[in-house]
Amino acid sequence: MPGIGPLCVAASIAISLLAARPADGAGATLEARKVNDAWTLTGGRLTVTVSAADGTFSAQCGRHTFVKAGRLGGGTDDPVETVRATDVRDTLGAGKALEVTRKSGRIETLILYDGLPFLCAKVTLHHAGDKPVTVKTLAAFAAEIDAGAPKADLRPLGPEGPYDIGGDRDHYAACALAHPKTRAGVVCGWLTHCRSSGVVGIRSKGEPIRMEARGEYGKVTLAPGAALEGETVAIGWFDDCLDGLGAYAAAVAKAHQVKLPEVVPSGYCTWYHARALDEKRMAELAVFCKEHLARFGFDFLQIDDGWQISGRDFTAHNPKGKYAAGMKPTADAVTRAGFAAGIWIIPFGWDPKRPAFKDHQDWFVHREDGSLYTVKWAGTCLDMTHPAARTFLTEVVSRITRGWGYKYIKIDGLWTGMAAKIRYPRPEYGPDGLGDAVFHDPSKTNVEAYRSGLRLVRQAAGDDVFILGCNIAQNMRTLGGSVGLVDGMRIGPDVGANWGGVRRGARPATNLYYWHGDVWFNDPDCLMLRPPLTVDQARAWGSLIALSGQMVVVSEWLPGLARERLDVLKRCIPNHGGRGRPIDLFDKDLAKVWHLRADLGDGRRDLVGLFNWNDKQEAEVAVDLASLGLEGRRDAACVGFDYWENAFVGPVAGTLTATLRPSSCRVISLRRSAARPQLVSTSRHITQGAVDVVSVEWDEKTKTLSGRSRVVGGDPYELRIAMPTTARRWAVKKAEIDRPEKHFGEAVAWKADPPGVRVTITAPRNREVTWRVAFE
Repeated sequence: MPGIGPLCVAASIAISLLAARPADGAGATLEARKVNDAWTLTGGRLTVTVSAADGTFSAQCGRHTFVKAGRLGGGTDDPVETVRATDVRDTLGAGKALEVTRKSGRIETLILYDGLPFLCAKVTLHHAGDKPVTVKTLAAFAAEIDAGAPKADLRPLGPEGPYDIGGDRDHYAACALAHPKTRAGVVCGWLTHCRSSGVVGIRSKGEPIRMEARGEYGKVTLAPGAALEGETVAIGWFDDCLDGLGAYAAAVAKAHQVKLPEVVPSGYCTWYHARALDEKRMAELAVFCKEHLARFGFDFLQIDDGWQISGRDFTAHNPKGKYAAGMKPTADAVTRAGFAAGIWIIPFGWDPKRPAFKDHQDWFVHREDGSLYTVKWAGTCLDMTHPAARTFLTEVVSRITRGWGYKYIKIDGLWTGMAAKIRYPRPEYGPDGLGDAVFHDPSKTNVEAYRSGLRLVRQAAGDDVFILGCNIAQNMRTLGGSVGLVDGMRIGPDVGANWGGVRRGARPATNLYYWHGDVWFNDPDCLMLRPPLTVDQARAWGSLIALSGQMVVVSEWLPGLARERLDVLKRCIPNHGGRGRPIDLFDKDLAKVWHLRADLGDGRRDLVGLFNWNDKQEAEVAVDLASLGLEGRRDAACVGFDYWENAFVGPVAGTLTATLRPSSCRVISLRRSAARPQLVSTSRHITQGAVDVVSVEWDEKTKTLSGRSRVVGGDPYELRIAMPTTARRWAVKKAEIDRPEKHFGEAVAWKADPPGVRVTITAPRNREVTWRVAFE
């Protein structure tokens, strides 16, 4: 993408961003054997036992049996014919399976894959009748679950977030059940999403707790003797369900062979302050961003709804509208400024009354009564199983990307490609008419039609175009259906320049955090900075996005922003390339503690974000350092730096506690105390070193701390060094940089700020600087 320069690329590989604890893998040794009337499949810590008599199964992780009385498929009146062990190799890798064949011909398969910390299951349905049959759903499994704690202490989690135990609820794609304090529990989710919409359910109204999984096809017709191979679902036990959710997302990406761009883009969207803006101001904005933001890692400028010839006709621009000269001149102006030009479209929702469709009403999805399948807001659904409709859309997307030069496309109204009802803004599972659409090719399911449409958009656009899906909140079935076919995904509803709007974005950014970085890049919606948001509120929203590693897309008239608000954007970009985690994800309210662990070369450091979501009252937010996975004695002290308070912190032992102003945050970089000076923070970015520090070393002999950093031209760069809290007193003897460009005014200065010291490097242009600080 134009505009993604060396600063951003290098930032993505400069550091190692680590999960707090590794997930338990299936191990390198897989074995299946039969003992009496049971088959056992083992791999690492996982053990699966299948009854040869009735095909029921159980699963253990270590000594804990987390699945009891499990049954694959639907119904209990289909006797077992055979059970056999077999080897498996597919996109998930090498595995070993136990395959149960029923009298009906149904095949139920349980699989352990090498290195995958899940038990996987799939069901293949065989139609033994003599007449065609319509299948709407295919049950994968139902099982009793032991989540390792009393029922009253557990919290379920779905895409909509955590909720109280004690009811029955279904979820799109994935769910988890965990103890909030320990985070131990069960993660379950669909790994493949090719023909059906995967649904998982937690049944906790009665005893015992049960989990169920099924694939919803809408409708698919099976001819006599035909088979329907189901998708793959996974279930696993984890000492920390945050690890389990991360392992799940990684497995989904592996199953679909997802390959994401190397860099998470950061940029601008016109929508929340100017709808589509206009050609004059877009050119002005491109010049401003080149001068003020490009060197910080700003990548793209995207035009939103309102450029097109009419509401749901994207064949051309509006000649009397905001881009009267056409869309290509603006794309050229943005590209010349060094950025990727972006544009918004609804590829699958159109107005059938437009001239392009005068004689082509057959290009649209229909209903059983013959009417066109029109949905709320987004238009009429273009039929992605119709060859001529596909040719038409190919030409439209190709014109926008290859012809006009837009290298970033935001594709909205995704559910129109699936031809189902909108559920916006509700993320929870519910009825949406899946299966009531009539496609040109009746053999295709809704999910197949949708996925084929996304593939078409990719092929028409080209591999050099970043595709942002927008948005799964419109109908959460598109969550699984979009996997592997978009680069980024708007994961929640619209935000706004108010605290309620920020909270709306913060919830999906928290509840769906684990999809980011493996399956696609999460877009939690736009970074809002202008009043009536306070500076504290702008910083809190920016800090959550930056710590989590999700996409930064600002929607403000940037030349008119106050300096301290524009500075929030500068401190959020570029992306650090990792994934922060909400430590208290399973608690009752919106997570208040985020954690990002990084290693810059001289040892571990932990970035902790503390958030007060209440806009009326102060709040005390605390985190047990042990919950961050910090090794060592519980009373071992940490030192650090509070980014927005611009102050050294520590020493802290046991629990980190802060009193936060209403609707504000603190972002604190922590390191274990040491008997020597150590770098704890830098001024460049909210992550305090993650995007700018290349390396750090301590030389005990010379008492010198040295390193390399990427500095931004014209932005004073400060190293925050914590001094030892011992009786020995330390002081800076000398601070310098290699080959200073003195003719450009490069300089180094330092000052004591007990219990630390600040070293400031001034450089007029972006470059990598080698620095040394000698102590005595």
